Amino acid sequence: MFVIALVWQPIAAPLHIAAGAAVLTALTLFAYLRVFRARPVSSSILLVMRLAVIGAISALLMGPSREQPQPESTRKPKLSILVDTSESMRTEDCDGASRLAHAASTVLGPEQLRELKEGFRVETRGFDERVHPLPERRLYTDPTDLATGRATYLAESVTQTLSQMRGRDEGDVLLIVSDGRDTEDASVQPAAALAESKRIPIYAVAVGGDQSTTDAALLAVPMQESLLPGEPGAIMVKVYQSGLDGTSTTVTVTSGDEVTRLPVEIGNGSVVELQIPIKQDEPGQYQYEVSLDTVGDETELTNNRQTVFCEVMERRLRVLVLEGQPFWDTKFLAQSLRKDERVELTQISQLGTERRETIVSRVERGTPEVPRTPEEWSEYDVVILGKNLENVLDREGAERLVSFVVDGGGHVVFARGPAYSRDSAAGMELAEVLQRLEPVVWGNQQMQQLSLELTPSGRTSNWMSPTKMGLDAQDAFTRLPGFEVMQTVEREKPGTLVLARAFAEGGPAGSGVPALTSMNYGRGTVIGILGEGLWKWSLLPPESQDLRGFYDTFWSNLVRWLALGGDFPPGQQVALQLSRTTARLGDEVTVDIAYKHESAEGAVPRLQLTGPDGEIVDVAVHELPGAFPRYRATITPAEVGVHQVELSAPGMNPSQLSRNFNVYNVNLERLRTAVNPMPLRILAEHSGGAFLTPEEGLDLDEMLSRHLAALTMPPKLIYLWDRGLILTLLLVWMGVEWITRRMVGLW
Repeated sequence: MFVIALVWQPIAAPLHIAAGAAVLTALTLFAYLRVFRARPVSSSILLVMRLAVIGAISALLMGPSREQPQPESTRKPKLSILVDTSESMRTEDCDGASRLAHAASTVLGPEQLRELKEGFRVETRGFDERVHPLPERRLYTDPTDLATGRATYLAESVTQTLSQMRGRDEGDVLLIVSDGRDTEDASVQPAAALAESKRIPIYAVAVGGDQSTTDAALLAVPMQESLLPGEPGAIMVKVYQSGLDGTSTTVTVTSGDEVTRLPVEIGNGSVVELQIPIKQDEPGQYQYEVSLDTVGDETELTNNRQTVFCEVMERRLRVLVLEGQPFWDTKFLAQSLRKDERVELTQISQLGTERRETIVSRVERGTPEVPRTPEEWSEYDVVILGKNLENVLDREGAERLVSFVVDGGGHVVFARGPAYSRDSAAGMELAEVLQRLEPVVWGNQQMQQLSLELTPSGRTSNWMSPTKMGLDAQDAFTRLPGFEVMQTVEREKPGTLVLARAFAEGGPAGSGVPALTSMNYGRGTVIGILGEGLWKWSLLPPESQDLRGFYDTFWSNLVRWLALGGDFPPGQQVALQLSRTTARLGDEVTVDIAYKHESAEGAVPRLQLTGPDGEIVDVAVHELPGAFPRYRATITPAEVGVHQVELSAPGMNPSQLSRNFNVYNVNLERLRTAVNPMPLRILAEHSGGAFLTPEEGLDLDEMLSRHLAALTMPPKLIYLWDRGLILTLLLVWMGVEWITRRMVGLW
């Protein structure tokens, strides 16, 4: 039997509708009873018809409706679970169990996960130094095998996970199980704002107690990896402490016979930073021993000492700026590089058809011209290209420029997007050559007023590191103006590394295009600054005065990163590169060897490693595929202390090279282990989720069920009378009644 459950939606109060119907009924009866004696049959029929109309209209005004059936969704919302797998999660302060084991038995127990899977598509991942897959079965293994991360990047891991979730009205949820510690003490506010904007509630479970080790640890890094003779530099020293509030100590820096001692007041913070000035007058690699005096009842003293290396160059970095159409971008970047005493700058600009301007800074070779031979190009470490290059360079010169990168290991920066004009034959001829160097394939349109945002690769690059920039580059990019104009990009080329993306104002999420890129090409490197307008960074409003100097540092760091981080230091035919000069115990150190050309003697390079104990071992090297001689070795040091890598390269200049690196065993994850619930609380409360303890996590299934219920749309009511057939019948009925009245002579 087919039954329709009616729901009434009157357009006015039912009493008012009934009263109106009663008045109309009374008037109808009065009208037809007056003529009943004269025409009893016709008046009776018409009376019934009129009353039927009044009844039908009254019924329609009461709004008879029914619930519209809702389609059942076959897609479950996604529940992403992030589990902290850093070493601090091994701390046994949860009723004798480790934090990870306690979380696995309460919040993430098998029964709990089974219930969650009934309403969600569950994805479990771990995070420490990176976000990584975490099969559910591994949650219940020995915590010492699972919690192996030596650092925790909470804010970065949450941001990365949120960026991969759809959010909005999809019902997706993020669950975080952690002790709340972030090795870099990074702010979680941007991650919370991202979760709020994508409507992804975060449920955060804080695991652990207030247990912490009484200890101090020292980390030291050079603020400049290389200096000029006589140029002042600095070593950044960070003293981490736990349980030593209010104490003081001394940092000692020793270099040869020179000893510097600086007092340090630890205070109540978890870390104290200081800069120690350094300066050397002769080229070479210098070693600095940085140590921390014992503080109170430290539990470990091996982390109170570290070795730092700094390279002093033989000459300044040589930079060439070529510009066929002068503009503010080129003018301001050249001014910034002139401020850098480490840079020998040549700027060649075409000002008109017959007028060319050459400006040099610290150049002692006369007035340079545009390079024409490979030897002239090889005099420069970095070449920066502006616009309309066809005005200063012909096709043959462009071919030499490409060879400068491919064969000579040179470095090129596209400072304003495409370096040629598409509106001239000379420009298109140059484009055929320079397109080989470009890191992207250009489109045919232009975009305007774009904001910039660093990618994870950009934030972790040496170019943008906080130590080198002096502040958080991501925060600076958020506050600084972006590109005024930029050519559209069809696609990135294989091998292109995107360091920053550009976003149109009000554009959809994920619509960013490459803005700053890096690409290895042949032996050299190509940097792409793919838009215009960064010159505004040097003219900041009063509210951004804390960013003064960022523009100068941006360009100085770029030039230094290219010239000293590329294959070949200035004037050398062979390069010996270490992936790091300061490594944690157990971390791999990669050694790369590159030749500018084949060895005249055809000899394979020989590599030896001298350990802290003086033992010398041969290190196996293997040749890498490619058109040019390149070799690689991997070292996993097993001892703390200074290691020396020595290269013998017969037939090359120089034939002997050596590099030192230091291995330390400072474990911040085991130093500061007290739970820090505040970042987790901020993430939860700002995103519309909930902050929980492990015991409250047992009710997580119920909380998430309420979340799912809130996503269910209320039933939609549809009027039953809102049909063309019903309205047609009503109009026909009223029309027949009116025609009949006219036929029988009633008005």
